[in-house]
Amino acid sequence: MVVGVGIDIVKIEKIKKSIDRWGEGFINRIFNPEEIKPINHGKMFYQRLAARFAAKEAVIKAMSKNLPLALKDIVILNKESGAPYCSFKKVVDVEILLSITHIEDYAVACAVAQKES
Repeated sequence: MVVGVGIDIVKIEKIKKSIDRWGEGFINRIFNPEEIKPINHGKMFYQRLAARFAAKEAVIKAMSKNLPLALKDIVILNKESGAPYCSFKKVVDVEILLSITHIEDYAVACAVAQKES
């Protein structure tokens, strides 16, 4: 049973400016080490961070009626196939279906929260 849906869009330049201004402090306030580790500082670094940020925001929106969450409570990772998935630092009885994408200027994520009925 679907219990919530969330969507978010992030302008990649906004994430880049935040990192330029606040550096590692910004990254460490938002992301968990296991999220950052697989992202190298290459060409797609800011796009990938923005996509993960959008995913976290989408999950918060999908979960808003179920459990208050902070950004660091949410962990966005990828399966071996490349598909994104969500895990939590808190005990949560909801499964999140997640889709993320990014292009040159924007990252978008959609999250669907569901419980077994």
